[in-house]
Amino acid sequence: MKIPLLIFGFLLAGFFFGALLEVDLKREALDLNFIDIFFNNASIGIMLVLLTSFISYPIILYNSFFLGLNIYFGIELFGVYKTFMTLIFHAPIEIVGWIICIIASKRMKDFYKTVLKKEINKENVKAVCMLLLTMIAVYFVAAIVEYYAFEFLGGHKWLN
Repeated sequence: MKIPLLIFGFLLAGFFFGALLEVDLKREALDLNFIDIFFNNASIGIMLVLLTSFISYPIILYNSFFLGLNIYFGIELFGVYKTFMTLIFHAPIEIVGWIICIIASKRMKDFYKTVLKKEINKENVKAVCMLLLTMIAVYFVAAIVEYYAFEFLGGHKWLN
């Protein structure tokens, strides 16, 4: 239960930090498809798992902070409704992916510890593999939902 609270806390911190900034915001359209979104999230997730929780915790908390910052800027640019609608469908799924990533990275750290002792815990290897596959599947679903929900809403034309 501690991980989701930390993510939420950093998200809120980013949101409120955005309110302190005076930034000249501009609307720029990015042309991404769901494969781009998926490979970005999955490759970062896999890398974080391999680098263990020493790296994944701070990176995911940093990511949470910037999600909060982007929510604030999204509200400033597009309003509460459009920002909410662009995030509500995929953001919770991605956050589940972040949580799985942290759990898998903790297990990976345990795996590395056993390897240093010249032992291999097969259950730990199996757990890491299952968590990685689950994380990748979650990121795949999140990417599809993110892309197609945004397109269904009207894409970039809808935001302007």
